[in-house]
This record gives sequence, structure tokens and C-alpha cells, in this order.
Amino acid sequence: MTTDTSQQAQDTSTTTPQWMRLARAAAITMVLWSLLLQVTAGAVIPPVLILGIAYVIFTPFLMGDRRWLGLAVSMVTVLALAGNAPVIIEDLANPESAPGFILTLVSVVAAAVLIVSGLGAFFRWSTSPVRVIAIGAAAVFAVGAVGSVLAAVTTPSDLAADGDIAVTAAKIEFVPGDIAAAAGTTGVWIENTDGIHHTFTIEDLGVDLEIPAFKAKRVEFEATPGTYEYICTVPGHENMTGTLTVSEE
Repeated sequence: MTTDTSQQAQDTSTTTPQWMRLARAAAITMVLWSLLLQVTAGAVIPPVLILGIAYVIFTPFLMGDRRWLGLAVSMVTVLALAGNAPVIIEDLANPESAPGFILTLVSVVAAAVLIVSGLGAFFRWSTSPVRVIAIGAAAVFAVGAVGSVLAAVTTPSDLAADGDIAVTAAKIEFVPGDIAAAAGTTGVWIENTDGIHHTFTIEDLGVDLEIPAFKAKRVEFEATPGTYEYICTVPGHENMTGTLTVSEE
């Protein structure tokens, strides 16, 4: 009886390091995601940068029998997912913007693995699911990435029409930030040079155009004289604003 109890305790004590190794791999993935997302966006994204730094700090300690650290990392990751839920949902709803979709998928899959592995380390779960979780995570990512690339390839860009106003979405900004048009029918052609999707939205005129990553889209609308704000409604892109001034013909 004593031997069985001793063996059980020994088996239990070896489970935490294995879960922690899986957690460390997921944390490293989150660090790489933080870097690649900002490179793809062409701009520093403060919340993403802070999260990346947090995982850089955590990663060296995700080893051995540090049960409480596994629980701490799981809780931090749950809070990060909850806080970024609007952005995550928006990105995953636009698979035709492959770079942004794939990077968001990476973060979600890695976060899920990190949460489960952190809890597994803390509660000393059996290690039998570790390999299944790792393979399953890789499979989910592969299927999602392939589907996103196919969606991007089959999504066409619009051609500009004569007289269109040209606007570029670059580095999470609209260029130019101010455009002008005569009253009546106005056409705007927007080219998105970012690896993430944007919208061109003029709420007062009922304009709400989705622009996938690395694509160009065109919108035509009627405008009366006045000044209108155009924005990107993607969560986190609040700084993407511009002004349309419509004058008398």
C-alpha cells in the first residue's frame, strides 16, 4: 500500500514539468505572434506589445515544477482573450484578409493551449492529453490557414473608375486624411496596403465598405454639401479617420 502511494505521488510530481514544457512552447508562440502582428500592421500596437513583453518575461520560468506560475499564466491569458475579444472576433470573421486572420488564429490557438497547459501543470493532470493537444492545435491552425489563403486568392479587387477619389489605407492610417468632392455622385477607390482588413465608413452617408488586406475596393454614394468624417470601424483602429468636404457643384 505504501509502495503504491509512493509511486502515485512520484507519477503525479512528473506531470507538471511536461505540462509546463507545452506552456512554454505556447508562450514562445505568443511572443512571435506579437512581433509578427506589429510588423504586418506596419505600426506599434501598444496592447499587443505589452502582451508580448509579458510572455517574454514569463517564458524563461515556465519549466520544472512551478505549479503556481502555470495557474498565473493561464489567468493572464484568459484576461487577455477576454479583453481582446472584439478584435479577435472581427479578424476571424474576415478570413479573406489572410495575414491578419492567420496571425489572430495563431494567437487564439496558442492562448487556448497555454490556458489548458497552465491548468494541467497546476492541477497535475495526467500527461496523456499533452501530445493530442499539441497535434490538435497544429491541425486547427493548418486547416484555418489554408482556408484563409484560398479565401484571399479568390477575393478580387475593384478597379478605379474615372474621376474616383483615391485613398490608401497604410500603417493603420488613411492617406490622404482630407479629401474633397462636388455635390452629387461621388466615387471613392480605397487601396489597402496593410496585411489586416479595414473599413471605409461614412456613417452620415450610410457608407460602410469592407476592404480586405492587400485589396482595393470602390464605393459610390450621393453626398450633399457639407463636411463628413470617414473612419475605420475595426476595433483598435480608432485613429483611422479623415474628412470629406463636399462643396456645391
